Amino acid sequence: MATSPTPITRFKEAMQGVYGPFETLTPSQITSWAPPPKSGGHRGRYLWTDAFGVLNFLTLYHTTSSPTYLILAKSLVHSVHNILGRTRDCTSRLPGATDSEPLKGGLRIGKMDEKGSDGDGMYHHYLTLWMFALNRLSIASNEVEWNDMAVELAKTIHPKFFVLGAGGKKRLVWKISMDMNNVLVPSEGHLDAATGFVVFRLLQNCAGNEVLGKEIEEYRELMMREGKLTASTDTLDLGIALWVCHFFAGEEEWATELGKKCLVNASKLCLIISISGN
Repeated sequence: MATSPTPITRFKEAMQGVYGPFETLTPSQITSWAPPPKSGGHRGRYLWTDAFGVLNFLTLYHTTSSPTYLILAKSLVHSVHNILGRTRDCTSRLPGATDSEPLKGGLRIGKMDEKGSDGDGMYHHYLTLWMFALNRLSIASNEVEWNDMAVELAKTIHPKFFVLGAGGKKRLVWKISMDMNNVLVPSEGHLDAATGFVVFRLLQNCAGNEVLGKEIEEYRELMMREGKLTASTDTLDLGIALWVCHFFAGEEEWATELGKKCLVNASKLCLIISISGN
């Protein structure tokens, strides 16, 4: 009787569906590998997909101890920075960035269209996920420069997403333009403040200093406002909330309580799906 594929085998198969047959690469091919343009975005790169790609390569590295996956993760990062850190025609880096400071211009989403309702620009939640991926790469490789890049990106984009709202209070916006000069979507993401608060703290902890102290306090103030730390019934929102909470659950009240509420809602959704499936 044929045996079922192991979880790690299925994991690799899923990754190779996006990043090509990296399991068959020779040593020389590994060192020169560049990710194929298959992540679903402009010029083949999409920030959200590739952030998870980096994290998945690091998961394979952690699981197998094979340095191949660490090399692939770094190559994917370089590719993203060289495409999404540049203008859409790739002739120059985004405004404010340089070769020595490649993330001082932010990172594009990688939308296929340049303009329009679903056009290119920058999303706060995509950028914080990318910062997290860089932070995990720094820890996995024991190379501080990756976290330094994440801090550089954090300090660059933070003031661009914070605007003055009603009553002179600061709030976050959902989407800004590729040059970071214009707000494209003025609404606020439900968990953007909490995600920023957690990710910026992880970056600061890795840096070992108070490099993001001001930014962290601004996120804290915003996320503690009434109605910000609520449990959604949206599956993506629930997943992100649980991920954000788990870093400080049992240590900080906000994380513990929000995590409990999210688990209750997740259980209700599972029950509804189970009933509807029958």
